[in-house]
Amino acid sequence: MRIKSVIILLAPIILVSIILGCGYQIMGRGGEFPEGITSLAITPLENTTKEANLSSILVSALRREFIFRREVDIVSENKAQASLQGTITSLTVSSLAYDEEARAREYRVTITLNLLLIRKGNDEILWRGDNIKGESEYLASTNVIVEDGRKDSAIRKVAADLAEEIYIKIKERF
Repeated sequence: MRIKSVIILLAPIILVSIILGCGYQIMGRGGEFPEGITSLAITPLENTTKEANLSSILVSALRREFIFRREVDIVSENKAQASLQGTITSLTVSSLAYDEEARAREYRVTITLNLLLIRKGNDEILWRGDNIKGESEYLASTNVIVEDGRKDSAIRKVAADLAEEIYIKIKERF
């Protein structure tokens, strides 16, 4: 009898909660792309680092992310309503762990960017992202080819993670 009373008391509360919802939303789902932009060009990023191909890796990751989200068409610069452009300001590799002979066993790669979303025509800045950072770790190797491959994989992971973060920041206007 006591369980039945508790259920009778809790049922309306649970029902109201379900109907009204809790107020939270899934990120990346609300509203339109900033200022109603439907076409976007992602231009090559200025690369101030010494890492070769870093701009193309990041631009490819950004294009994949925006195409995957299907929120805006990725087009050439002459057909776009807006462009995403910016600078890769740094790429650092720092050692995290060492073996008993003081050789690095693990590294962290960190990439920092500054980006602008600019409306074509009047050059209005729709969104600005300064000092956006991403990082990933990788294991060291005594084989140079293996270590370069691991570093490249870490850079590509950072690029993919940054692309997702940038999309969300632009979409949610952070």
